Amino acid sequence: MTKSKQTPADPFSFSNSSHKKLRKTKDLTYDEAFLDVNMEEGEIMDDERTSVDLRMFFLILLVGFAALALRIYFLQGIRGAEYRGIAEGNKLRVQYVLAPRGLILDRFGKTIAGNIPGFELVVNPSDLPADEVETSDIIKEVAAVLQKDPQEITGQIAKFNRNVFGALTVEQNLTKDQALILISRQDKLKGFSVQNNPIRDYKDPLVFSHLVGYTGKITADELSQHPDENYLLNDEIGKTGLEIEYQDKLRGVPGQRQSEIDAQGNIKKSLAELPASPGNNLKLNIDYELQKQIYDSLTAILRRGSARRAAAIATDPGSGKVLALVSLPSFDNNWFARGITTKEYKSLIDDPNIPLLNRAIGGTYPPGSTVKPMLAIAGLTEGIVTPSTKILDDGVIRVGDYTFYGYERSGLGLMDIYSAIAKSSDIYFYTVGGGNSKTKITGLGPDKLAEWFRKFHLGVSLGIDMPNEKNGLVPDPDWKLKTKKEKWFLGDTYHYSIGQGDLLVTPLQVNSWTATIANGGKIMEPMIVDEVTEADGKVIEKKQPKVLSENFLDPNWVKVSQDGMRQAVTLGTARSLNQLPVTIAGKTGTAQFDAKNLARTHAWFTSYAPFENPQIALTILVESGGEGSSISVPVAKEVYTWWAQNRYQK
Repeated sequence: MTKSKQTPADPFSFSNSSHKKLRKTKDLTYDEAFLDVNMEEGEIMDDERTSVDLRMFFLILLVGFAALALRIYFLQGIRGAEYRGIAEGNKLRVQYVLAPRGLILDRFGKTIAGNIPGFELVVNPSDLPADEVETSDIIKEVAAVLQKDPQEITGQIAKFNRNVFGALTVEQNLTKDQALILISRQDKLKGFSVQNNPIRDYKDPLVFSHLVGYTGKITADELSQHPDENYLLNDEIGKTGLEIEYQDKLRGVPGQRQSEIDAQGNIKKSLAELPASPGNNLKLNIDYELQKQIYDSLTAILRRGSARRAAAIATDPGSGKVLALVSLPSFDNNWFARGITTKEYKSLIDDPNIPLLNRAIGGTYPPGSTVKPMLAIAGLTEGIVTPSTKILDDGVIRVGDYTFYGYERSGLGLMDIYSAIAKSSDIYFYTVGGGNSKTKITGLGPDKLAEWFRKFHLGVSLGIDMPNEKNGLVPDPDWKLKTKKEKWFLGDTYHYSIGQGDLLVTPLQVNSWTATIANGGKIMEPMIVDEVTEADGKVIEKKQPKVLSENFLDPNWVKVSQDGMRQAVTLGTARSLNQLPVTIAGKTGTAQFDAKNLARTHAWFTSYAPFENPQIALTILVESGGEGSSISVPVAKEVYTWWAQNRYQK
């Protein structure tokens, strides 16, 4: 058997099987190939790994495209109509049109507060450019037209949520030139626009400012206080007076204007409009001409002297209807309606006479001798005195080491209750209130005095339909001990009996007890608004007189007090009114208020007419005016003269 001949191994010659294996290995260099000749298996190649990864990638990509296709089908096929509507809606914008407020009219239908058109610059914060630099440039350009500090405008915008759509007023009462310039540049002033909105127009503003009050733009705080009442960013809202008391009645319903806008928020086309509905009208019990006459007469008396503050109120004693309400000094409420300037507002705030205070209902004062008709009824009812009781007014009462004088140091002589009211005898009413060692009269005492004052609704609100009515103060021994940590003395009672000391009342309260005596004993709630009507005149609310208290006074004793007040005009401290063509009953008052200077006094006069059938109760106060008989009575004389000529029996 012959052996086959073996040829030597050729390192550069490979068997098929080896070649087969090596094809699956990496691309080798010469050295690597030589070393790996005898390897049984080649290692897995990198390009094989790549091949596997790509397949996985394509699989993921395929799944992604499938998911995307399904989403597109969902959005366009299933929800397409819905999203198409939203996309179309992005081209539309609803602008709100401010509604004019309801009118405020006097009892005869004469306008006290109306509306006029006015240009306003507004900004929609959500339309301002996202680029802060661009926004800043726009604000600078707007500020240049308005001649304002750009920071002031920026501060206004910052108060509101920039993401909320709505027009925020930047400047009211634009001049015609300012409005035209801003309108011409509107395409460049993204977010800003000029609107023609109704603004309040107050007739005779100085005469009616405290009564009517004023409106102003709603603030961010006020907006947050009315979350469910659909107020707009640039809405007008009542701030004081009747404007705030009847805000819900006077406020109208905003209109809507649908417009097509471009991507920059510019209006391209108006599509539809729903007109605004004006607010309801208020018809007052106020007599425009009577109010003006009182204002003119008070202003004239202030000009002639050093006094600068005064108040007056007139009512119908039988119904409580308020015929006039005046407070001085006054202010121009149109300043607020059109947008008050910083300088104007500072002039009001810095004025030492406090012109923004409504003294008729918010000022509190010692009433002085105007309380004496009330004290007469109290003394008669409690049996302290009778109509025939005589007390000698010799000008002084001495109690131990203390001396209490009447206003007439030489005395007024022998007084009964009628002459004591008519001539305003302090000694008589010291005795009624606190007793007198010269007589057997013990007096009412401080607790009974306080009780009677409260019966006449002193120390509490009378409920007039206006904001910020003050209660006043009815002190008593417990109050003094708790508040001042002091005991009550007889001297306190004497002062209390003539409307001095810590007793404080408003002019409205003085008028109320005057009207109560005039009408025979009913305390009526004071009422300014008579009815609320729609714009077409349809009555939707009619106010009815409301009795706060009745049947607490003996008509006989009320008649005594009435007669004493009548004698004050025929024989006493208000004799200058006795020649008028209408019969008047009244009571003067001169109230000390400065313990360091007892010569400083408030001048009061409260009255009613005609005496036989009262139709008007009139109360006049001049702060630091001097004596009621010489300051307030002349004002009443002018007013009653006008009233007799223009209203009495008309």
